Amino acid sequence: MSGICGYVGSAPPGILDAMLAPIDYRGDRNDLFEADRVGLGYRWWGGRPGKSPRIYRGPEVAAVCAGTFAPHVDSPAMALPVLLRGEVGGLDKLDGAFAGACWDGQRRQLKLLRDPFGVRSLYYVWHAGVFYFASELKQLLAIPGLPIALDRVALHKFLTFSFVPGEDVPVVGVRRILPGHVATWSDGHLQITPYAVLREDLDPALQDKRQAVRRVRTLCREAVRKRLHGESRVGLYLSGGLDSSGIAVWLKEAGAEVQAWSLDFGAASVEKDQARAVADRLGIALQFHPVDGADVARILPDLVWKLDLPFGDPVTGPQYLLGRAARASGLEVVFNGEGGDQLFGGWTNKPMITAQLYASMYGDDSREELYLRSYHRFYGLEEKLYTPEFRAAVGTPGQRRAHLKPYLESDLATTFLNRLRFADLALKGSQNILPRAERMSNGWGLDVRVPLFDRALATTSFQLPPQMKLNGACEKYVLKLALKKSLPPEVVWRRKFGMSVPITDWVVGPLATTMADLLGPDSLARRGLFRPEFVAHLRGGGNVPNEVRKRRIGERLWTLAMAEAWMRVFIDGRGQRPGGIG
Repeated sequence: MSGICGYVGSAPPGILDAMLAPIDYRGDRNDLFEADRVGLGYRWWGGRPGKSPRIYRGPEVAAVCAGTFAPHVDSPAMALPVLLRGEVGGLDKLDGAFAGACWDGQRRQLKLLRDPFGVRSLYYVWHAGVFYFASELKQLLAIPGLPIALDRVALHKFLTFSFVPGEDVPVVGVRRILPGHVATWSDGHLQITPYAVLREDLDPALQDKRQAVRRVRTLCREAVRKRLHGESRVGLYLSGGLDSSGIAVWLKEAGAEVQAWSLDFGAASVEKDQARAVADRLGIALQFHPVDGADVARILPDLVWKLDLPFGDPVTGPQYLLGRAARASGLEVVFNGEGGDQLFGGWTNKPMITAQLYASMYGDDSREELYLRSYHRFYGLEEKLYTPEFRAAVGTPGQRRAHLKPYLESDLATTFLNRLRFADLALKGSQNILPRAERMSNGWGLDVRVPLFDRALATTSFQLPPQMKLNGACEKYVLKLALKKSLPPEVVWRRKFGMSVPITDWVVGPLATTMADLLGPDSLARRGLFRPEFVAHLRGGGNVPNEVRKRRIGERLWTLAMAEAWMRVFIDGRGQRPGGIG
């Protein structure tokens, strides 16, 4: 729970304070470093183990680091220059949730890096001859005179994926450093290289079921232990599914005092009984937090602002409210179970594998097409949704498929399942699930820990034979075997349901007024991006052709509403803290 910023060049006076001010919720103290045309800023919560206690200042070197390493060190900022020089193993095994910057005054060189999976974010922009970077987009928008215009191609990608993929940001000129990469600024140029690359390396020994289960169980335990920093009590978001339940098991085995939290959607709840069964089995405290659409409507402006980028998954509102409740209970750290699907072949892989088996029936591009459609947003619906002007501005479908080709056609894997998992990790995991979870927790001063996104565990997952992940129709097979003696069988062997937010009921009920404000005819006409007749069809409860699932209506409307709300806050309002969306 912290944030950084900085610049190289002749920046205006007071710029570091201006860039730290929008992230006051990320800490209770600031530290600034400024030298000859270079500056670093840091905001953090004092007294939390594993956090850098200040900006590190050494001979000709200054370093700042938001977040923690796994296993933790007393000062990630102090360790950063040593690691970047390649000492003590360099970056080969570096893990955790962090974003850092290191200035070498002798070489006049700046290095920036993000953690391997992208829990922490890092944006950058050039303006008036100065290079700026920051943990959040809103910090860059505080730069005086920075032009702010909507990047329509980035918005177009958001409407397909429900998040913005790759280095893109929906503000022209602003970019992101990808997870597991180091960026080096030198003499006005930026070079970006990966330091954490996963590759398939199938281990014949792991064909043996017992060895595979033993190794996975051991690494899961270690991943959890590495992310415990001596806290007396930790929180856990317990959904009742396999992954978060597994984290509960390993937290208890590590001796942690656990307070579990779970969302309660009333009659629409799906896994309440399973969450209660896990808590009872392990003897941990469990608190259900009720959330409905009216609750989400009340916090929507702050939600959009804290998210920083548009995210189209309706779970963001409930997660934000759950974070508020957890923090109000006195917690400073919360664990979650994200990552099991991406590492161990979750249920979303099944339709893709089916398409691969019957590829000749779908055409040459069936994998990319089906993957893009699997997000269930607006891929293939552009003619219905986009105005002619917006459609002309966004180009061809190839821009979105380009995000998939490095993974689905990767030379780093020979099996199709592992290529799918490359895509899931890099896109759904690193550019959607992780940054979203971090912002929903950090927005309340909570430090989020995601042990399944662990570098050693991920490496091993690509050494496992595919049948240990997807065994017939049974997904995450090896993980289920590793947990079958520790959890109730109805949790281990139950099919995946996911977080079933009753969003369609909400958007036509308690969120209807909000939808009318954001997606009504006047709002659509002012923005000029979406066809009002198609949006009205969705708002009236109409579905799209060949779609029978009611929840897709709500998911699509929420995505459009978040796009408009985000543009009001970050384009029209220049990222300032909103007083209200309307």
